[in-house]
Amino acid sequence: MENAVHKILAFMRRDWLVATSYRTGMLFSVIGLLVVVVPVYFISGALQPVAGKAISGEGRDFFAFLIAGMATYQFVATGLGTVPTALASGLRTGTFEFQLTTPGRLHTILGGMLAYPFVWTMVRAVALVVAAAFLGAQFGLDRLLFAVGIWGLITLAYLPFGLISCAFILVARTPGPIPNAVLAVSTLLGGVYYPTHVIPSWLGEVSTVVPLTYGLRAFRRVMIDGSPLAQVRSDLEILLLLTAGLMTISLAALAWAFRYARHTGNLAQY
Repeated sequence: MENAVHKILAFMRRDWLVATSYRTGMLFSVIGLLVVVVPVYFISGALQPVAGKAISGEGRDFFAFLIAGMATYQFVATGLGTVPTALASGLRTGTFEFQLTTPGRLHTILGGMLAYPFVWTMVRAVALVVAAAFLGAQFGLDRLLFAVGIWGLITLAYLPFGLISCAFILVARTPGPIPNAVLAVSTLLGGVYYPTHVIPSWLGEVSTVVPLTYGLRAFRRVMIDGSPLAQVRSDLEILLLLTAGLMTISLAALAWAFRYARHTGNLAQY
């Protein structure tokens, strides 16, 4: 366990050194995110009289509702895109095959790949929530620790889609249609900008299999409504069940892709 933690920290240090070599980019990444808060503040204020009742059960402050969706959605992209991006880069530079020769287990390597991107996404999300709270959004900032836990579960829920994309990369050197499709479905049906209950019934059924639906609803109830974790237990349990099922499928797909790549001898080729 201790050895695995050291390896994950080594991954984080590597990624930190790479990121800090582009300090201007890091700075503008945060500034750009915070600038978005202002127009969202005015837009949500104009729509509050109409949207207030529609979002009942996930807070009545539409500004906080939107910011919660925007902050949480970032973790969808982190879970979905981090590992495929790292894999493609490793194949292109020839470092991925070297990583496979190290004694680290797969979960340690995945943890190392995800660690820094998750922390950086968390920093950006917290900055967004705090900035919105400064403008009057009704967030329970004393519950940020619970929020981080929910964000972690959402990241893990979308990791399987990233692993399936990795399988595509190993076999066909392309992530395939999955990343864009998952991002589109999660944006439209996951409740980012509007509650899922306003989606037409014929389409709303799809939202019941979107992990973001449950994670985001739990986040809003905890951070905006002030609900205890016990009241969002059912949403978190469904999120964990979806994660477990998706992880089983994705690991099987990734294992098959590794066997195929080794059999064809193109594991080290891009």
